[in-house]
Amino acid sequence: MLRRRPALLCFPALSAGALGVVLLTAWLQPLRGIWERARLDQSPTAGQFIALLVVFFLVSCTSTYFNAALLHSVHALGQGLRPAVRVSLRAALRRLPTLLAWCLLGSSLGMVLRVLESTAGVSWIFELAGTSWSLWTFFALPVIVVEGTGLFTGLRRSMALGRSELGNWVAGGIRLALTTALVVVVAIIALILAVESDSVTVLVATAGCVVALFLATGLLSATVSGIYRMTLYQRAVARQPV
Repeated sequence: MLRRRPALLCFPALSAGALGVVLLTAWLQPLRGIWERARLDQSPTAGQFIALLVVFFLVSCTSTYFNAALLHSVHALGQGLRPAVRVSLRAALRRLPTLLAWCLLGSSLGMVLRVLESTAGVSWIFELAGTSWSLWTFFALPVIVVEGTGLFTGLRRSMALGRSELGNWVAGGIRLALTTALVVVVAIIALILAVESDSVTVLVATAGCVVALFLATGLLSATVSGIYRMTLYQRAVARQPV
């Protein structure tokens, strides 16, 4: 599918650019202030903590929006269509209220689980809860994008569809993780060899190639993950009794 429509790579690229703008803006206020207080072993102020939560929410919303646009485009390709990038972005925009609610729920739950992991003393329980949540809500975004459901209806639908494709989701995630790990290993070996060469030119060139490799791997990984998620969703829907 990626060979048929290389423009799918635009969505994670746009997402990365938008996230960069959000984080750069957030660095001016409040992240820089939080960093300076951390250097002095001081906790963030109440206002900085609230601002940090807002930044975290905006990052989640930005990523989710472009993922939704990617899923829309992949679904359309599966139907024999070739929508322009702007068409999928507008389609995701029409789902924005539900997407914002989904981000708010996911961000809140994720933060609660992280706090409990660090304070309860039985972090493995909450890590397991987080993993289970990720598994059972794997199809929530495709359901929201394709079927146009509300948040809680989409969650129930995701859980129902997830039972049939849970094994494939785990297997695909493992394959993708192994591929990414292989790229990291190759990059580390290349950097070690460049350092051993005692040549600044070789080291700079290798570092540039490694950065480019990581960027390309990130874009490909995000795109392939979206394609795989939508493919599994369509398969799960096809297996549902009429």
